[in-house]
Amino acid sequence: MQPQQSDVAAARPAPPEKLTATQARRVAARDSILRAARELIAEDGFAGAQVSLIAVRAGVGVGSIYKHFPSRAELFAEIYRDVAAREFARVKAAVAETDGGAGARIAAAVATFCTRALRGGRFAYALLVEHSEPDVDEHRLAFREGYRTLFREVLDQGIDDGEIPAQDTDTAAAALLGIMTETLVRPLADLDQKRDSQALIEQVVNLCSATVQARPPGRSDT
Repeated sequence: MQPQQSDVAAARPAPPEKLTATQARRVAARDSILRAARELIAEDGFAGAQVSLIAVRAGVGVGSIYKHFPSRAELFAEIYRDVAAREFARVKAAVAETDGGAGARIAAAVATFCTRALRGGRFAYALLVEHSEPDVDEHRLAFREGYRTLFREVLDQGIDDGEIPAQDTDTAAAALLGIMTETLVRPLADLDQKRDSQALIEQVVNLCSATVQARPPGRSDT
């Protein structure tokens, strides 16, 4: 979940084959605004990414920002949507590319998410839990539902294959999502405290694996 130059390019609609000078300046200004906003969010969260500071960082006037984005909320929503979509695609790819059953695929998804979030640091914390604009919160809920659906589908397949116990996969998927995200909140919020990131990732993976393998009290393996 790191702000990257490629994110800005991916977020921009495909330009015509040849831009006029005016169009090229407009595209460059928009890219600068997105890049500046991402950098400020990575430094001080959504609250620190004030429009006036974004304008200074991007080298444009405040009015120019509103020509590209009708509001600060829409600017933040676009950043969140684009980065979250990229991260979700990486997790889905990890699931698809992992050999083995449901357990291995859940582990791959959780490890991928945690690894990338911890690399993202303050930027990841802002996207993961920090309150922002209502539009950002709506996108956050939508992507959380996407992860829950992904987990549920993997669990359903694991039950069909006889790999994991029968269970309410809606509830189990929600539990996995909660473990995966909530265990990262404190480490991401307190980046000055040194932690063994790999040990943390392994523990979160183990907790998720134990969750999907758990059997209700009184139920036997037969």
